[in-house]
Amino acid sequence: MINKQIILKFIHLFIYFFIFLFLYLFIYSNNVRAQQITLSISPPVVELLVKPDKSLLIGYTIRNLADPTPLSVKVRTFSPQGDYGEIVIDPELISPIRFSLDNTDMQFEQPFFMKSRDTVQALLRIRVPEGTPEGDYYFTVLAETEPAPQIGGTSTSVAKATIGSNLLLTVTKSGRVEVKGRISLFQMTPDFTFHMFGREYQVVESGRNIPVDLVVQNTGKNLIKPQGEIVLRGPLGQKTSYSLFSQNVLADSSRLLRTLENNESPVLHTVNVSGYFMGVYTLSANVNFGEGASQLYANTSFIGVPIRFSIAMLVILTISVLIIVSKRKRRKE
Repeated sequence: MINKQIILKFIHLFIYFFIFLFLYLFIYSNNVRAQQITLSISPPVVELLVKPDKSLLIGYTIRNLADPTPLSVKVRTFSPQGDYGEIVIDPELISPIRFSLDNTDMQFEQPFFMKSRDTVQALLRIRVPEGTPEGDYYFTVLAETEPAPQIGGTSTSVAKATIGSNLLLTVTKSGRVEVKGRISLFQMTPDFTFHMFGREYQVVESGRNIPVDLVVQNTGKNLIKPQGEIVLRGPLGQKTSYSLFSQNVLADSSRLLRTLENNESPVLHTVNVSGYFMGVYTLSANVNFGEGASQLYANTSFIGVPIRFSIAMLVILTISVLIIVSKRKRRKE
């Protein structure tokens, strides 16, 4: 009798434990959840040419495609960094250019609430004071989520997201800009090199892709948009052209250009030249910065050799010679 009571109590405790665990997990999973954040801002890039003592108005459309969230708008200066289009956003806005919002219900860096699937338009007023030095000024218009307050004792995991639109502003009194640049690097990646008669020769395996890098340096005070192409010429008159993708090269910076064929590739090269190469090939880069601008040229060359096939044939020839020599020695013996 005692054993049955103990067993029943144990069963009851076991059932109560699982009921309590289920309720706890159910309540906890309803109170704590990860907030989903998806934002968009358009236009993604704005380029303006403006004279001093003028003002402009730009409308930015901000969309919240996920959960409701508080949001704030701010403007920060940025500077280019590296050769791949990277930028560094400053923690503060440091510029003679003045910004304000024309919205009656929105202020800079003051949170406002956006519902799910909501859309707002931020009306950005830009004022260039008289006496502003000529040159380029680079900014990012940021839409940034703010931590959501706790409501009714429920807690949400803090998710923060920031999305930005770059604003490239050129200040000029005359309307003219300084377009200056040079090709700072044009090279391909060979399998090996050798020197002969005071010259360096680059050799590549016949059947592989050849990474080619073209870097342009902006030596002026205004952004430039390089145009042009890379041309591959073969020993029998073959010609293949790769058009350059239009990219901004900001003032006092360099950038690795991409071709139209390689623009979406995750590989950080201008283009990957493919083919089966036999003989001497020439690669040339032709770059300009718009209509009427002077052309920039650079070139390099390489020798295509079936290295693997040649090594295989050399091994086969060596083995064959050894076998023949061995047989002759046996016959003499």
